Amino acid sequence: MADSQDLFDDVFVIPPRPPSPCTKITARNSTHSRLLMLPDEIRLDIYLRCLVSSLPIVVWSAQEKSLSDDSIPLKSPRLIRNPEARASDICRVLITLLRSCRSLAADAACIFYSENTFVFSGRHRYYRIIAWLDAIGQRNRDNLSALEISVRCPPKAWQLPDGTRLKARVQDVQEFSPRHPHFSGPSPISPEGEVDVINPAIETIISFFARPGGVPKIKLVLQLSYGTVPGMEFIDFGFQDGTLFTMDLPNLIEKWRADYTFGSMEVLWRGELPEKLLTRDEGEIKGLRWEILDEENIQRPWFLHFRPRPDPSRTMPSSRQFLLKRKELTGSLVAATTSPMSAKGREAYTH
Repeated sequence: MADSQDLFDDVFVIPPRPPSPCTKITARNSTHSRLLMLPDEIRLDIYLRCLVSSLPIVVWSAQEKSLSDDSIPLKSPRLIRNPEARASDICRVLITLLRSCRSLAADAACIFYSENTFVFSGRHRYYRIIAWLDAIGQRNRDNLSALEISVRCPPKAWQLPDGTRLKARVQDVQEFSPRHPHFSGPSPISPEGEVDVINPAIETIISFFARPGGVPKIKLVLQLSYGTVPGMEFIDFGFQDGTLFTMDLPNLIEKWRADYTFGSMEVLWRGELPEKLLTRDEGEIKGLRWEILDEENIQRPWFLHFRPRPDPSRTMPSSRQFLLKRKELTGSLVAATTSPMSAKGREAYTH
């Protein structure tokens, strides 16, 4: 794994400072520091004003030029980064408080990580999230209350009837994973076809939040690509060219959430669809055991997401944002049925 300092700016990698024996400096700070001498409620108000951003803090924002999976980091990732967005987020907070004396830093870190939302957006690689969570340390991870991660349709593999998989014949395709042991097959003898490849790094991310009872809950929001709902195909609107985002990833995440976090994590899925499409298929979405928690109309027309754009003079429906929550799983997990009618076909895959 790449060193965290190569992945993030220093402001995002601030591990907790270990306790130290009382020194002359710490003793003097406790009696002479004007900030430490303030009443707790006033000092808390100062921390909230200095360390809480009105907008989510973007830890990583980039677009991969490669369409390869991200199970193994490339030595030289080809990225289009957006440092301006990250700089504008962090300039709103007085991050230097986290590098002050140990007493102040401990209090400030608790506020910084618990009161802000941290975002990994774009076509990121999951190992960067692992690197960041590891770098900030256990104490700061326990203080996290809101994390947002962009997710995209998992890469595909061709699965044979015996369960072995063939990877795609693409130059940059990286190591892919076998079917997760939590899954039982859809039938004793399954036809060969395309399946989702679930990155094991996602399980590692959730395992970081294995929390004992009494630890505050964290909200994990997974941002879907426009026009995507796991388990649904919207080919008639041109969003998915025969590539289905199956329920395998949502089912596994719900299983990991229950196994690792013991109820201390809430997982939500945020997406956006044309208003007419969401209204039409709302019953089918709920039939997949999705709970629709919130919907909000968006003024921008949905065709702005596509190029070439349709004639702007045409009347187009507005978009609607939605928030989904997976209902609790019952029984054993069954992997999604293979897709033998893939547009790519078996010839697109190799051992």
